[in-house]
Amino acid sequence: PASADRTLLLGCFPPSESVQLLARIAPRHVSSPRDAAAARSLVETLGNLPLALGTAAAYMRRCDVPCAEYLERYAASEGRRSSSSSSSSSALPARYGESNEHFHSVASSLALSVNEIEKENPTACRVLRLLSFLGPDLVTKAVIRNLLCERRRVDAVAERRRRDVDRRRSVARATAAVALGIGASGALRLVRRNHGGQAGVVAATALTAAALLFVSQDSFLFDGHSNNQPDTTAPSTPNSFSSFEYEQADLVWDILKSFSLISVKDGKGTIHRLMSQAMRYSQSDEEARGNVTICIDAMRSMWTFKPERPDTWKESQSILEHVKSVAAHSLEYHDLSPEYILRAGQLSKEAGVFSAMSLNAFVEAQASLEMSLKLLDSGAAKGRRNAAFQKAKAETLHELGRVLRYQANYSESEQSLREALQISNRWNTNRKGNDPSVRKGIADTLHELGVLEVKKHNLDTAALFLQQSLDMRRSSDQCTSDDTHANCASTLHQLAAIHVARKPPSLEKAKTLLQESLSLCQQIGQRAATLKQLARVSIRQGFLDKADTYLEHALELYLELYGDNKLHINIAAVKFQQGALALQREQLEEAWNHFSECLRIRRHVYAYARTVGSREDENPIHLEVSCVLHELGCVGFSQKRYSRSMEVLRAEHDILERLEESATAQSERLHQARLTNLTWLRKCAKELGQDDEVNRLVNERTAMKKRSARPTEGQAAVLQSDSVTLQWKAMECRALARTFALQKQSSGKNDIIEREKLTRGLDELLEEITMAPQESMKRAAAQFRETVLSCID
Repeated sequence: PASADRTLLLGCFPPSESVQLLARIAPRHVSSPRDAAAARSLVETLGNLPLALGTAAAYMRRCDVPCAEYLERYAASEGRRSSSSSSSSSALPARYGESNEHFHSVASSLALSVNEIEKENPTACRVLRLLSFLGPDLVTKAVIRNLLCERRRVDAVAERRRRDVDRRRSVARATAAVALGIGASGALRLVRRNHGGQAGVVAATALTAAALLFVSQDSFLFDGHSNNQPDTTAPSTPNSFSSFEYEQADLVWDILKSFSLISVKDGKGTIHRLMSQAMRYSQSDEEARGNVTICIDAMRSMWTFKPERPDTWKESQSILEHVKSVAAHSLEYHDLSPEYILRAGQLSKEAGVFSAMSLNAFVEAQASLEMSLKLLDSGAAKGRRNAAFQKAKAETLHELGRVLRYQANYSESEQSLREALQISNRWNTNRKGNDPSVRKGIADTLHELGVLEVKKHNLDTAALFLQQSLDMRRSSDQCTSDDTHANCASTLHQLAAIHVARKPPSLEKAKTLLQESLSLCQQIGQRAATLKQLARVSIRQGFLDKADTYLEHALELYLELYGDNKLHINIAAVKFQQGALALQREQLEEAWNHFSECLRIRRHVYAYARTVGSREDENPIHLEVSCVLHELGCVGFSQKRYSRSMEVLRAEHDILERLEESATAQSERLHQARLTNLTWLRKCAKELGQDDEVNRLVNERTAMKKRSARPTEGQAAVLQSDSVTLQWKAMECRALARTFALQKQSSGKNDIIEREKLTRGLDELLEEITMAPQESMKRAAAQFRETVLSCID
């Protein structure tokens, strides 16, 4: 994140170092006294900006021009630029603002190089203009080949249209000539028939004039307006290249390198952002608009990303920044055709999906999806192909809802998903339910709403959404396709998660659903997720060896899927489960290592949630981070590392406190997590002999419980008893005791996790008993607690 303590500001060179830079790059061209003096003048003129100086030095070396002559050429070029600027209303296109001093220096030195390149190889100049709309980094020969291929295709389409117009114009002229001949002949007969009378002359004149008018208007009727129409035949499949593209790409690459307009390392080029900006500013609106459309089609042909095919991910990542850049520039041109706005919007959506799925870059993914929505809204406003824009918008809103859920922005996620569902339902009604792709979109959004409700712990609502999604998918005409099977498997997986989350859990039902899901899904990531969930169920059932096998297989699949990107949220989830399994087996050191690795990954993934100015080793303010910190605290306590445990639990405490301050959802879950955290902090303080800290934590916890137990006006008539919280806590302990007994019965030994949960619950129950008034409920709760404690011991 950008912050004052991480930003390094670099000023321009002093004049002496600027001259040294020129001498280092082009030593022969600044060696004479005259050239040395010219060099001092040049660095002052260019404002000592290294980029402008490097461009000037490369020009001298490439064109074998001494510095004095370069300064003369520069002055002449500036004179022409000034004259051109004063004769026009603006030096730059109106869409750009005032340029700063650095930009002027770069643009001026670049102008000379571009003019020279234009003379030597016009194709290289056209490519440079096209590259200015792409990202500055990861420029490759493959990118240049695709740009050249699209440029050639556009030129071929324009040439075909020109020939078509010429052909139709020739036919029209021939027809007009025949008509003129017939008209003239008819006019002559009229004059003869009327013996030269006035009426005959007038009629003949009118007939001849009409024929002449038709001939003169053929250029208006066939003036090539179709050349300005968008090319709707542009392919979205990879281009095939001719020898021309290969040869020209190599030539362009060498020319741009020789003029220092592109710096190359390991076959990947970089163009400075100021250089690209100057190239964009030098283009007219019409030229820039045409170049943007070429870049859109070139990126469409290179973008091969398929979520279900990991082999397409690496290639797509290499052009991700180019896709994002051209989508952003597409928004600058309000007169871009709707077809190209739609293409740019769809590209931006794909970039967002890729960023979230492959890179876990959720903030960047959100930005790409919001850019897509802006483009789609601007295209829909033009009134053409509105249905296509609405359908694309529903898909983008669906993906945005998913990304917002990843960031725990549940309210915004629900809003986005419901808008997507509304658009899809309206479209489905208009098509009378006959569009399978729309029905699939509805099922997908219902599924995503179900997942969101699971995250919000609204299990009944979640089950309703997911069941609707599953029913729609199974009733689809394409219910036997691999895609439908994969989608059904995903929904079955989420329904199983609901059965695990219920109290008490339906573990056998969850296991059945997960095994059915596993039989349907073929995608690597989906299988890994299902294996991970099966491991969770197996741990709860006490089948620890089976759970270990599931987790190992899941981790292998994720590592195969993500390759070098091992800092992925799904890998962190497996590490968390492995930590829970090791803790179940009382392998405390191994549990600590797994949870620590999980924390490291989640710190990386949720880095965007860090406070501004925080250190890289500080914890992001995210619930997933607080969960793993809590488990580390529990492991540390079991290892009798009380100081370390307390340090980790305090970090959890700070996160939960910050989350509860800004929470709009999950307030009950956060409140319970804070109460549990305070209980464990009190236990650590007690072991460390910190009596004052114990009292402070008890008071803080008591105050929290009183605040939460205070009834609202709508609850006042219902909550009459002062022991209502005691009753709730007793019921909670009863459920924990039942789970502990079932686990012990199935595995034949104590379950350390369930035992800790039950012990913690009984400690909290004791606090409630202490604060409750003297009545039968208090006596019954105390007797219940003693009975359970005796059973545990």
